[in-house]
Amino acid sequence: MTPALPIFVINLERDTERRRHMTELLGQLGLASEFVGAVDGRKLTASDRAAYDPARAHRIYGVDMMDTEIACCLSHHHVYHRMLREGIGTALILEDDVRIEATFPAVLQDILVCRFDDWLVVRLDTKRTQLHNPPSAKFLGTRVAELAGGGALYRLRTHVLGTGAYLIRREGASRMLAYGRPIFMPIDQTMDRFWENGILPYVVRPFPVLQNEDFGSSTGWAPAGSARRPAGCHTAAAARAAGHRRGSQARLQPHPLRPGWVKTVD
Repeated sequence: MTPALPIFVINLERDTERRRHMTELLGQLGLASEFVGAVDGRKLTASDRAAYDPARAHRIYGVDMMDTEIACCLSHHHVYHRMLREGIGTALILEDDVRIEATFPAVLQDILVCRFDDWLVVRLDTKRTQLHNPPSAKFLGTRVAELAGGGALYRLRTHVLGTGAYLIRREGASRMLAYGRPIFMPIDQTMDRFWENGILPYVVRPFPVLQNEDFGSSTGWAPAGSARRPAGCHTAAAARAAGHRRGSQARLQPHPLRPGWVKTVD
């Protein structure tokens, strides 16, 4: 593995079970990582809440965001800020409730040395079953590079859902902060709005990271009085992938400055 690649695992300090899970998993794969403290959705501060724009959320997302979704955004944003502050060129960001295939280190290496490098973010997991087994060209995307281990890198024109594992460059982090603050949408859907944020969606197939369904929520709860159940970054994404949120149903509008970007829909 390229030693210059920082690996950040987002984890609540109180969640020792997930920390142990990720420590063992990454250790078995020979990957050195750093745990970064997640924002706790149960304990959002006034400053945390000030980073959220409910009016923008209502206008674009269609509903109030849950405290856990705000906390998840803030957790990823903290890593982006660190990348900018420390001049980190490329980083791997992992959430702590994932399963990782044995091929993962080789996949990372293949991407980092691949001659095709016109990407800002490469998503390594997804909550959309259509992306695992594409039923049509829309979900398949365009193959842009073959990887040495037998996988391939694809450019999509639809959204991905999920931020359990992704490579991100400093410019991608900068664009995510510029577009995603104030917070108005879950972090994965914010990243998916490529026609506005300029971050084209790239994925690797086969996906080397999957959701670990053994874990429940640990990052927080819905706001007081809300009927929605508690959800972590991934469980909230699963609900959206099942069509429980208007945001996952919305059409992607083509960008007027990027001819040929067509509307797509779940």
